[in-house]
Amino acid sequence: MNRLALILLVVLGTARAATADPVIGRVLTAPTAWLPEQGTLVGTAGVDRRGDGSVLLAYGLGLASIEFGTDTDVRGCTACDGDLKGDALWLGRAAFRLGARQDAWFPGMPAVVVGLRNTFAARGHKFGGARVTDAYLVGSRVLGPVRLHIGGSVTDGGFRQVSLGPTVRPLAGFEWTPVPYPKTSVLGDVMWIPKLELDHVKLEWVAGWGVRYQALKYGSIELAVRHRQDEGLQESTVLVRVNGVWNPRRDPPKNRIADR
Repeated sequence: MNRLALILLVVLGTARAATADPVIGRVLTAPTAWLPEQGTLVGTAGVDRRGDGSVLLAYGLGLASIEFGTDTDVRGCTACDGDLKGDALWLGRAAFRLGARQDAWFPGMPAVVVGLRNTFAARGHKFGGARVTDAYLVGSRVLGPVRLHIGGSVTDGGFRQVSLGPTVRPLAGFEWTPVPYPKTSVLGDVMWIPKLELDHVKLEWVAGWGVRYQALKYGSIELAVRHRQDEGLQESTVLVRVNGVWNPRRDPPKNRIADR
């Protein structure tokens, strides 16, 4: 897997596409290497058919960004044999991302970001003191109508005296915008997320696919489906999410959301 990731990163780096970086910092679940421009505020809010969801605000600092929000990506269950899907855990999360944009150091270079995300709050549930920490490295590159994202993460999580310990997993994603439909992008990704069980913590993969549509000049809407490792297709989650971008210091460029 490490050798495959290296090969893909080389392919990303040698591509000759030359376009401004997009700004949305994730595909569906997996992070991207896109950073908002300095002074740019990115807001995201979503809800799924179970009533779970997320709210996130990101602010661009130039070569870095900060993020604050809450989501229900992490799940927990006390009787997982009979309740495979588990309960969604609302966790407050903060992240710091530092990186370089496409072509910053040499022509054909992919955008690269190192990110650290940590739990700062947990709403009342059975898993007291629930905590999750993610550190990741991801490379992203625009290749004509396709944007590819390849990387890896080190994840730790736990509750009370139970802990997963630092665990390494790959991550990947893509965004494809058909040339005849420049406002529409097809999305897909895979990411590993902690699942808290009665006496231990494990990582489960989450795979997603969907469509992002630029509904407004400064905003987009996503319709997606996400699958989890221990859930059958009948438990797949349908998600609706909206994104908005605002730069108070100047009018946003045309590629702010749709990357055109």
